Amino acid sequence: MSGTDTVVELRYMLPMELQYHIGLSAEHLAGNHGKGRYVLLPGDRSRAARIAERFEDCQHIPNPRGHDSYLGRIFGTDGQSIDVLAISSGMGPPSVEIVATELIACGARRLVRVGSSASMNPCISPGDVLVVTGAVRDESTSDRWTPPAFPAVSHHAAVAAMVQGAVQVGLSDRTYTGLCHSKDSLYGREFGKGPFADENRTFVQALHAAGVCATEMEASTLFVLASVASAAVVPSVGQGFASVPVQAACVLAIYGDVGSEETRLADQRAISVACAGVCEWAAVDAAGS
Repeated sequence: MSGTDTVVELRYMLPMELQYHIGLSAEHLAGNHGKGRYVLLPGDRSRAARIAERFEDCQHIPNPRGHDSYLGRIFGTDGQSIDVLAISSGMGPPSVEIVATELIACGARRLVRVGSSASMNPCISPGDVLVVTGAVRDESTSDRWTPPAFPAVSHHAAVAAMVQGAVQVGLSDRTYTGLCHSKDSLYGREFGKGPFADENRTFVQALHAAGVCATEMEASTLFVLASVASAAVVPSVGQGFASVPVQAACVLAIYGDVGSEETRLADQRAISVACAGVCEWAAVDAAGS
């Protein structure tokens, strides 16, 4: 079975017309000379709107579930026009599973989560940005796709593109790479509420001691979905990686106090890194086609 066959199987899981939850079709995801739009996937719908402020020729498609879409273009340093889409994935693993699966079903091939997180490492401060290399699967949604021992990792071409994006926008000193913790419980697991408070605190402390950099909720599910969608294609180093059907990246803003200047800056920096990273990603994909 080829990589194309794998993508077709996923596409036919749902109707070819408008996808039920996101209200988009293959026609919306078309672009970039047949490669498809690059998708910027924040959890927060207001962050999707802020990302869209960076777009040219932006088309807004409202969605009754809050997954508003913004179709437009951004431009690389070489003036290359890149077709993009910003859409909210909603909150938590089940929501990102629905949105990302429907996006892949109608043609998305490159997805970058632009999210928020809390630091778990003293070297990384509010206002910084984390490019995620892999995620601790502390949620159950991705368990419905692969065994729990299956790793949730970002494709290294995607990581490299986001890192280069940070360099391009002058944020290399505020951008880090590393592992994140993806959970499906905010108040219980992260904040230690409820009767399992001691157990949850011990678990989070162990992740901190093991070198996990930040905690969030969606990256692991997105990475697993991308891996499953690309299962049939394993190119050699000499072949390059543009042929890998679906790749996913994750860029996290490291938040501080709600409403603080550090949090506002982190949000804008993560958006800048992700947009510049998409330009780098598109250049690599074009060169490897």
